[in-house]
Formats: sequence, C-alpha cells, structure tokens
Amino acid sequence: MNSLKLLKKLGINPDEPVLVITAKEALENLLEAINEYCPHLNLEKISKEDLLTLLKSYANSIVLYHPENYHQERGALIENFEMLEKYGLKEEDFNSIDFS
Repeated sequence: MNSLKLLKKLGINPDEPVLVITAKEALENLLEAINEYCPHLNLEKISKEDLLTLLKSYANSIVLYHPENYHQERGALIENFEMLEKYGLKEEDFNSIDFS
C-alpha cells in the first residue's frame, strides 16, 4: 500500500506533523520532573549545546516511554546523567529518577 495515496485518498495532508512539541513545552515538562526527582539539579547555567542535547533526548523519550510518572522526562535525564552532573545532579538522584 502506498502511504501517500492513502493519505491523499482520506484527505490528510501528508506534510502535516504528527507530533509537535515546542522547546518551551519540553523544558517546562522537564523542569516539573526535575523539581520532583532531582532537587540538586540546577539548569540556570546550562550551555546551549547541553540543553539542546537534553531536549533531543526528551524528544526520543516521548516516543519510547509512556507519559505517566514522568517516565519520558526521567528517561531523558537518565540518558544525560553524566552531562547533568556538571549542573548539580548527584549520584543519589539517579536512584530517584531510575524507573527500570
């Protein structure tokens, strides 16, 4: 089956995004999880490169994990744990955010 033909047949714009989340929304969600699980983490001085890395990880986590109990946000934090240690994340925080 041709996906383009099916979308057009049903009147669905094939260029329409399926999942859209802004950087602001993503960071707000991450900050909620950080406040809940990582009290030592302070992103006030995070570099642009590190924040973009964290946001990309969050985008991947949205696809991989369900949204309950901040699993998506916690997945992104775990994936970037070593990087985030520069910003105050502590070893004890790992146990708090780990859900596996």
